[in-house]
Amino acid sequence: MLNILNPQSPPAIRARRGGRAQSLPVLVFACLLILLGCATAPPQHPRRVELAGARNLRDLGGYSTIDGRQIKKGLLYRSDKLKRVSRRNAEAVAALGVKRVYDLRTERERERDPSRLSEITSLEVVSLPVDCEIIDPYAVARRILKGDVEEGDFQQLMIECYRNYALNFRSEWSTLLRDLAEPGGLPALIHCTYGRDRTGVSVAIVLRSLGVPQETVLEDYLLSNKFWESEASRLSCFASCASFFRTPRSEVRALMEVRPEYLEAAFAAIDEKYGSFEGYLHEGLGIDDATLERLRSNLLE
Repeated sequence: MLNILNPQSPPAIRARRGGRAQSLPVLVFACLLILLGCATAPPQHPRRVELAGARNLRDLGGYSTIDGRQIKKGLLYRSDKLKRVSRRNAEAVAALGVKRVYDLRTERERERDPSRLSEITSLEVVSLPVDCEIIDPYAVARRILKGDVEEGDFQQLMIECYRNYALNFRSEWSTLLRDLAEPGGLPALIHCTYGRDRTGVSVAIVLRSLGVPQETVLEDYLLSNKFWESEASRLSCFASCASFFRTPRSEVRALMEVRPEYLEAAFAAIDEKYGSFEGYLHEGLGIDDATLERLRSNLLE
């Protein structure tokens, strides 16, 4: 949603000239400049892998399953996009042992910010484009700038988006699970732009397929807020200022953080259509018991 952070002043404000009428735009502009320069590093965490340009790179190893096994460490990672991918950073990813990277960004996102991992290293990059088809970022930006937002609008939009992720990208999730069931592509890393929503859903599907309890799956999903909190606070303030305070920060934050209601909506949609997560795996994704067993054999100990 960073497209919302390059606003133009509303026509009504631009039309004013002279006197005290310009004091508010000047104040807002000064605030925006300050906010743009106030980025902070993400906090340390046992699961977070320190890497320049990545806020949300984590090892999924160590999570326990219902049957008492654990995910092997160093085999499956999740991340946001790797900004400013230098040779050093690319080699640092390769040093983790990663062989294959699953990029969930759309073609437009990749064209705007192409991954250079495969150019710099021998890493294989697999494109599995996933998009929230019901969200038009430019329309959302216009609503924010105009203050055309009712309480809860964006949370409901995100809930519908998550239902869309779960039900309309079954081919992508099926490919991901089938690939992870084959040892040749491990260790692997899954990422989108922020490593929150699309990566959050994909990882949740993988974890539940491995037998990780749903409460643990939710805990892992919500960890993204910890690493993005400073940015969500800064950027939501930026967007609210750009709207001349007509759109509350709380509404903008609904687009910039993960919430239990979002992931719960995805699994509720699965249960409504397929009766259970197991039904979703078998009917929706076409994953049979043999594939599940290979997946668990590869990733669990």
